[in-house]
Amino acid sequence: MFLPANTGYVERHRMRMIEQAGRVAGAWLGCGRPLYAHYGVTHRCNMRCRMCVVWKSADPTAELAPAQVANMAGQLYRTGVRMMALGGGEPFVRRDIAELVAIFSRCGMEVRLLTNGIGVSDGSIDAVVDAGLRHVSISLDTLDPETEKFIYGGQDVWQTIVDTMRRFRKRMNALPGTLPVMNICVSRLNLDALPGLVEFAAQEGYFCSFIPVALAPDPEVTDGFAAHAPELALRPEDMPRVKSAYERLIALKRKGAPIANTTRFLRASLEYFTDGLCRWECDAGRLYLSISPEGAIAICHHYPPVARHDTPDLVDALRRANTGGALAAQRRACPGCIRPCWAEISHVMHHPGSALEALRCVLQSKSHRSR
Repeated sequence: MFLPANTGYVERHRMRMIEQAGRVAGAWLGCGRPLYAHYGVTHRCNMRCRMCVVWKSADPTAELAPAQVANMAGQLYRTGVRMMALGGGEPFVRRDIAELVAIFSRCGMEVRLLTNGIGVSDGSIDAVVDAGLRHVSISLDTLDPETEKFIYGGQDVWQTIVDTMRRFRKRMNALPGTLPVMNICVSRLNLDALPGLVEFAAQEGYFCSFIPVALAPDPEVTDGFAAHAPELALRPEDMPRVKSAYERLIALKRKGAPIANTTRFLRASLEYFTDGLCRWECDAGRLYLSISPEGAIAICHHYPPVARHDTPDLVDALRRANTGGALAAQRRACPGCIRPCWAEISHVMHHPGSALEALRCVLQSKSHRSR
């Protein structure tokens, strides 16, 4: 694999990985400090997907300015956060997204960007990569452009998304330690296509991450993120297809296919689709945090914030919330979810087999990207 001539960058990356390994080891030993945070940099979005209503709460005037983000980033780093996912809405609607990537990267965090891949120019890709972006997740739910058009509210976007995937891969291919991911929202519309999506992702140099669709029970009940979309919801008659699809994914994973999900998460997803129960230990607040566009910091977007970006001594505030039992009470009250960015971290922290699978993905990415 070609490495950039900037050996200083390579050395900094190596030292960062060593430091992160130490943080993971600390989490395994029960230190209980947050390792990962998801920051929704905006609720604005350039798409109107059927399963999502986050765009309805968009308020650009409430979004943090880069100086505010920089202050928060420094305190989050002191708290223990070493992995930052920047999502939305659609992050690229913020013209300063490269500046935000640079803020967290300069702090010493590994930065992942979650994007729908729509309206992303070559200049935008160059800017975020030059700012320190090393991981990208791009949403593509099907191999059928017409089905993708339906999911995206009538917008013909399939080829645009694939083109963005290829441009990101070309730009990031020579960088060490990158893990490009194709996010797939699993619904009744794409159950039979899941194994084919794994093959397609492999051809494009991407790993797959399968995310069970989250929907509101009716139009009047929502958490601000999930929409009421019964046309995507699984029905009792779909259960044989669900079981078949996930059994094939688990078999492909066992054979070394580029699936980023752990086997434990795939099995938990099948159980969730079958009976609606979530059988995994949540570490919200202990190992991961959720940050809203206005800088409210919570254990999860379902719950009120325990701190804000401008909370005096944020490090101590989060530590007090954890040791005082406030976060534990929120976790106990939660009915559960199947959110992969939360569940997968808990799986890796609590189960050595899942940790080995995650390590295997990182090692596998080198040969996978060089195709």
